[in-house]
Amino acid sequence: MKILISLLAFCVSFLSIFGQDFSNKDLWQQIEQRGEVYLSFNTSDINNDKSNFNKLSFDKIEGDRTYFYANIDAINSINGSSLPYNLEPIPSMLFEPIMAKSIAAISNTWDAYPTYSQYDSLMQKFATDYPSLCKFHIIGTLTSGHQILAVELGDNVHQNENEPQFLYTSSMHGNEVTGYVMMLRLIEYLLENYSTDPQINYLMNNIEIWINPLANPDGTYYGGDNTVFGSTRYNANSVDLNRNYPDPDDGPHPDGKAYQQETQIFMNFEDSMNFNMSANIHGGKEVVNYPWDTYSNLHADNSWWIRISKMYADSAQFYSPSGYFDFYGTGYTNGYQWYPITGGRQDYMNYYQHCREVTLEISNAKVVAENKLQNHWDYLYRSFLNYMEQITYGINGQSTDSITGFAVRTKLEILNHDIDSSEVYSNDSGFYYRPIFAGNYDLKFTAPHYYSKIIQNVQIATDSITNIDVQLVPIVQGIENLKPEVGIKIFPNPATTEFKIISKERIENISITDILGQQMYYVDNINDTEHFVSIANFISGVYIVDIQVNGLNYSHKIIVQ
Repeated sequence: MKILISLLAFCVSFLSIFGQDFSNKDLWQQIEQRGEVYLSFNTSDINNDKSNFNKLSFDKIEGDRTYFYANIDAINSINGSSLPYNLEPIPSMLFEPIMAKSIAAISNTWDAYPTYSQYDSLMQKFATDYPSLCKFHIIGTLTSGHQILAVELGDNVHQNENEPQFLYTSSMHGNEVTGYVMMLRLIEYLLENYSTDPQINYLMNNIEIWINPLANPDGTYYGGDNTVFGSTRYNANSVDLNRNYPDPDDGPHPDGKAYQQETQIFMNFEDSMNFNMSANIHGGKEVVNYPWDTYSNLHADNSWWIRISKMYADSAQFYSPSGYFDFYGTGYTNGYQWYPITGGRQDYMNYYQHCREVTLEISNAKVVAENKLQNHWDYLYRSFLNYMEQITYGINGQSTDSITGFAVRTKLEILNHDIDSSEVYSNDSGFYYRPIFAGNYDLKFTAPHYYSKIIQNVQIATDSITNIDVQLVPIVQGIENLKPEVGIKIFPNPATTEFKIISKERIENISITDILGQQMYYVDNINDTEHFVSIANFISGVYIVDIQVNGLNYSHKIIVQ
């Protein structure tokens, strides 16, 4: 009886919303059975008031139609609208894809989709076959029993080498599975060609690479663990995971939903890491979508984003037939200019994690025919490799305590450049990585309980690395005024190569010690009211300057940078 009442209420809802009669049974049957429907509206109608469609999941604009996915909550959000719509065919049910017969068959031909168990086995097999280059990880387990899996790749995955961390993740929309297969094949390609391909050697030797081929297994295997036919965009709770993240503009829970298991797993995972660059792979169009999705203002690194997006698209176009990856005529677009969304993972990673993440839409079809998977690999694998390589360029270095030499977790801000949380942070070992467009920049390094340090006019060239290690001076309490001081000045402070002492009365002697008490400088019989002290050979740090005047000692703190 409850099911019957639910269906009746649902039908009445659709009657009031769209002015439709009960003859369109497919629409409410899809919602009841799948938790989502695929709709299109006239684009001009949408553009008149996009705010009415915020809870619908934008998919694409094609011709004069704008396409959305919607669950029952999204449908209710446009209650009262009389706009005509089309109920579109379910993209993941246009044909039934061929599934692989075994994991050996997958890697031999790459012309079939894996079952869930084959996927799990293949991910573990990569680590078993290449134990020094690949490490298998279970990031989290869903209520369904499906797991979020990843592999870590590098020249020595069992040691922390303080390399930049890079992440590829795919198919958070469960019915967008081209990237799922591409990422599995990319793992194999990196492992099989290490030591023989110079570019892969460079990537594996210099980057800690993480790949998660399937971010929404419940959606992908909605039709059962042995097929991707009938896969859904949403997760098992009919929630769009790419609207479920904290948003820089709209704050937490922009979709009005609790954070889903998948979202929580990824946020916890990303909090435990320090990803410097990443890409989130989708399907439905062929375009690089760069930040922001939620802001109309441009990202601080907009010039850099345009350059690397163009590089990705140009390569994909060069190695494919005419017409591939040419959305917008270029193959790349700013997300907000395409269609603004909130709660997207791309903006979460860029704003909250201080990463550089882009969204890659790699196929017009949600589910590419299995005999076309090879073609898409040929079109794209060079772009995948070239995009990863960009994290090795720009500015990098290590920040340490000037006295102890211990690592300091530091914020790097590009002065008169960084906005909207575009600054980066070092990892716990003090290593930082900052890709950036070529130019001259002023860098500011800051950390709690340390004096900030500014390095001016740093020149960055295209596709090259500038290494800048910094020593930060700790703020030491309790030594500012060990004894009263009268008429004595020290400047500049902080100092770099020398400083000057001026006194109203004649200076007798000067002693300088570090904060551990070791004497670094001593001079007596000065008999003058001014004295220069050379500190060119001092390392960065805090020093105590004891000045004797008329038999009395006066202590000051000097900062050497």
